[in-house]
This record gives sequence, structure tokens and C-alpha cells, in this order.
Amino acid sequence: MRFFSVQVGGQSARVTFSYTMARKRVSSGGKGLWIGIAAAVGCFVLLALLLVKLVFGDLLQNSSGNSSSGAGAVSALDLEVYKENARGLTGNLYQLSGEVQETLRWTADRGRLISLDCRDDATDVLLPVHVPQQFRDVNIERGASLTMTVRVSRDGTLVAEGVEG
Repeated sequence: MRFFSVQVGGQSARVTFSYTMARKRVSSGGKGLWIGIAAAVGCFVLLALLLVKLVFGDLLQNSSGNSSSGAGAVSALDLEVYKENARGLTGNLYQLSGEVQETLRWTADRGRLISLDCRDDATDVLLPVHVPQQFRDVNIERGASLTMTVRVSRDGTLVAEGVEG
């Protein structure tokens, strides 16, 4: 405490000032910093796991023994949507079942282009399907019923990625 004396008009008065020095705040151990670091590490690990799944997921799935099938978890191709806008489905995988009507073209290095008669509840349509050379051992004859996993290419063509006879 500090005391000061003040004289006003011949009278003296004693004034007392009391103050304390401000202390520097002590850190609470950086709790917020540790929470931030833990959140950043957690996000990094999650992103790394998603990246591994994205990059290696197809390899692990195809090595499970049914590389010629692949029709298990793929949705069925909506024939009406495909007829209206095939290019809008570019890059997507679908399951497709139908009867082979004829082989439209065959080359030793590219495979076959077949005409597949596909039906669903409301639509009956002939679809061209490119069957790559990797399926050369699959017997594809006129009248055969096939279930395929197909990918829609950039130009809207269906390309077989799995064939079951």
C-alpha cells in the first residue's frame, strides 16, 4: 500500500492508494493445443485410410476370386435412363442381364461387339455391348443368357467388366 499526504487550504489529508501488480496468466498446460493436434492427427489418419481404400479397394475386391463375375454389389442398369441419356451414366458400373441376339463384330485384339436383348418391367431393348478380349474363353453364342457387369464408356457404349454365362 502506498500513502500520500495532500494539503488543501492548510489542512492535510492522508490519501491511501492500494493496488496490486497484475500477474502474468499461467498457461493451463495447452489443453486447447493438444485437442487441436489430436483432431489434426485423427483427420490425417482418416484421410489416409480413405485414400488407401480408394486406391487399393478395387485390387482387393478383384483378387477375391470372382474377377469374371463382379456382379454382386452392382445395381441393375435402368434401361429407360440409358436410352434417354447414356452419356449421363459415363463411368458407372451396372449389372445387365439378357439374351445374346448376335455377334455384331469380332476382332482378335479387341474382342467382340454383341447385341444383347435386355428386358425389365417396362422396357425391352437391344443393347450393343463390347466384350473385351480378356473374356475370349467365355462361350458367347446366339441365344445364350448372360449376366454382365458393364461400365458405361465416354461415348455411352457398354463395356463388359464381368461376364457370367
